[in-house]
Amino acid sequence: MRILIVDDEPRHLRGMVNLIGRLRPGDEVEAVKDGLSAMAWAKAHQPDAILTDIRMPGMDGLEFLERLKTERLRTRVVMVSAYNLFEYAQKAVRHGAYDYLLKPVDIEKIADVLSRIDLLLNAEQEQRREEEELQQRLALASSAYLSRLIMSWLNGSAAPQELEELRTYEWLKGGGAIVYSELKDCGDSPDSAAFTCALERAWNQWGRSVTVPLNRIPEDGLLSAVTLAVQHRLTREKREEARGIARALAAEWPGAGQLVHSIGPPCRSLLAEAPDAYLAARMVNSYNFYDFRQGLLFADEWMTAPEVIAADWGKLYAALHTDDAALVQEACTEQVERLADGGRTSPVLLKEQASLMLLQVRSEHQELLGKKTAQLLTDTATLLIRSCSTYSGLVAHLGEAVREAHLALTVARQDQGESMIAECLSWIQQHMKEELTLERAAEHFHFNPSYFSTLIKGRTGKTFSEHVTAARMKRAKTLLAEPQHRIYEIAQECGFQDTKYFCRVFKKSYGLSPKAYQQVLSQRKREA
Repeated sequence: MRILIVDDEPRHLRGMVNLIGRLRPGDEVEAVKDGLSAMAWAKAHQPDAILTDIRMPGMDGLEFLERLKTERLRTRVVMVSAYNLFEYAQKAVRHGAYDYLLKPVDIEKIADVLSRIDLLLNAEQEQRREEEELQQRLALASSAYLSRLIMSWLNGSAAPQELEELRTYEWLKGGGAIVYSELKDCGDSPDSAAFTCALERAWNQWGRSVTVPLNRIPEDGLLSAVTLAVQHRLTREKREEARGIARALAAEWPGAGQLVHSIGPPCRSLLAEAPDAYLAARMVNSYNFYDFRQGLLFADEWMTAPEVIAADWGKLYAALHTDDAALVQEACTEQVERLADGGRTSPVLLKEQASLMLLQVRSEHQELLGKKTAQLLTDTATLLIRSCSTYSGLVAHLGEAVREAHLALTVARQDQGESMIAECLSWIQQHMKEELTLERAAEHFHFNPSYFSTLIKGRTGKTFSEHVTAARMKRAKTLLAEPQHRIYEIAQECGFQDTKYFCRVFKKSYGLSPKAYQQVLSQRKREA
């Protein structure tokens, strides 16, 4: 307890301070010597109890009591006097004194009066606490009731008597705007009451606002609320102001989730038009999927239905058949941006087109993709993309799936190419006596001639014709080692109808004519 002692006699002042100090060592005790000083100290420190002499220079005790009432200072004043006169006591009580003590003060009486003041202070504190709790409960009940009333009205389910009650709110009769807010991917941690208060506090800077929570516990990681803001006109300046408020709110809730807002068409009368504006705000809010829109949309800027753009993934499908990973990503990004149309395409439609593309890739290349990659495409199409809450998230999931599909197809093509080249070289060996052309080989192995030529050159470093020539020359060397074969017979065996042309090709390959090569072999055998 904080106690002030007032007495113009120094001996009495010291005695009272020492006495109270011994009785109540935990209390704060201050002493002054006149009424003017007491008044200044009381105004500055709000003491719980004042023990003051009645007769003092400058301002006596009774005048001091009157000044306390004038200044509305609530404190218990105990008058201390050397005069045992009923008249003094009566005047003191009439002026608001709590008690009246005689000098010299009896220690038991001073202890009793201070204990009674202490009990009274505790009782008053408890009463204030109960009153505050009651007011808080009443405010919560009133807030919950108002929330239910507003939501039933906005949802079109308000009873006639509820509509009559709403008509008593004068601020609803003027113009305004409806702000629908969502905190997405927030988990279970955010406090709904704190979220609602933050919204109402922020939008109050835009216009007088009332914010109503739509759910008090996050559902599927989502908190939502609607704000009714008094606005006369949604001018360009007011819209920019709203965007600034949205940015400030996002900064106030960092890491809590994705905070987005949508504002319905301006209402000339909230009471008449707010339900329709609320539905429009809810509808346009789905376009906050496009996170490059910075989390705030105005319904009247998005009310016209955009033209539906047909999907064309041809460039991407073609890129998947090349070894160029950058080209694949470029084609994918280009088509997604085209379909998004700057954020005007329905997110549902965009997700559907992206999912269908992945399922098409999986269907057309099931055997080449492998089980793991095929499952990745299925999961991305049916789960990740369909449940994606942001455009950037969709682009990331789609890019990863396309990247994995291209990698799997590239590896499969390489493996298939190696196998096919081995088969091609074996086929050349088996058919070298026949007329061998690139077109015939491509047709045999079911490839485009241009792609077939590029594949063989890329994998082996030699063209198809060079492989045919090498195989024939190798066979020619083997046959020339057997002297019973004539040159023209060897030429025909190796697929040459013109013996002279065969000899030119052989000499170009080995530096010797077939005849000279036979002579060298014969010389080596004799020397051996």
